[in-house]
Amino acid sequence: MHKAQRLVQLIMLVNERKKFTIQELADECGVSRRTMIRDLMELSELGVPLYSQTGPGGGYRVLREKVLPPISFTEHETMALFFACQSLRNYKSLPFTNEVDMALHKFFHYLSSELKQKIEQMQQRLVFWIPPHDIEVPFLRDLLESALEQRVITIVYEAATRRERMIQPLGIYTMNGLWYCQAYCFLAEDYRVFRVDRVKDFFDEGDQSKKIDMNGDHIEQWVMRMDESDMAELEVDLTSEGVRRCQSDLWLAPSIELNENGSGTIRTTMSSSFTTWAVHFFLGLGMEANVKQPQVVREQIKNKLHDLLSQYA
Repeated sequence: MHKAQRLVQLIMLVNERKKFTIQELADECGVSRRTMIRDLMELSELGVPLYSQTGPGGGYRVLREKVLPPISFTEHETMALFFACQSLRNYKSLPFTNEVDMALHKFFHYLSSELKQKIEQMQQRLVFWIPPHDIEVPFLRDLLESALEQRVITIVYEAATRRERMIQPLGIYTMNGLWYCQAYCFLAEDYRVFRVDRVKDFFDEGDQSKKIDMNGDHIEQWVMRMDESDMAELEVDLTSEGVRRCQSDLWLAPSIELNENGSGTIRTTMSSSFTTWAVHFFLGLGMEANVKQPQVVREQIKNKLHDLLSQYA
């Protein structure tokens, strides 16, 4: 076996094990103990984080994270990877910000000059615009790791009031530049969506005996999911400008019925939990939208307008 092939095999072997000895690896690779020591030293120089422990029961182990063996990419695959990372550039916070930057730096270093130039041109010509939010999300990574490991945790959440909640995260998603955590809330005894920037403290503790089985759930099933137990008819008349602005909303756009003159009508159902959002959204459209129902949204818009008129009287 050539040395390069042996080093690739060695990376895969050490990744599979929590702990190993030099002799074990030497026997599996069919080399001497001295050769294996040299190979492990080369792996360490390549960046594989090895740790050795002497004495009875000692041996080697890989620190922190696993290291992948060399992988070959075509030019189009390489462009696709940078294209995907380009879509994340305008997020102020990501679960793995430093790791993304480091991985791209390593990747970019080994590209040909021609491919580097193509990628730099793409970065100058292609932008995925995310609404800027100067909001800190210090517990984004913690919540994602809790979802991956399906741990019950305790958070301090600030909405109308600040209080502790014990939750079991299902997953994380992002929309319009903000991060959300879908989780089972043991206080509400139901699923809830939490804005990650409103998580003010995080305790990696919770009653693990309360853990519920979420293995059959997928985060995509819950994004923009409504509580179907309390639904109301939503009907809104729109001017042509109102249509244009509502077409930018992912939830409303499919429900717009267009007229020949460019105006339209929204006809769909909404959960009562969306009432506050609907009031502020359609109030912001001004004369471009006229909410016909539900009546509760219409009444709250009238009350808001009355309060606004009093404020500027």
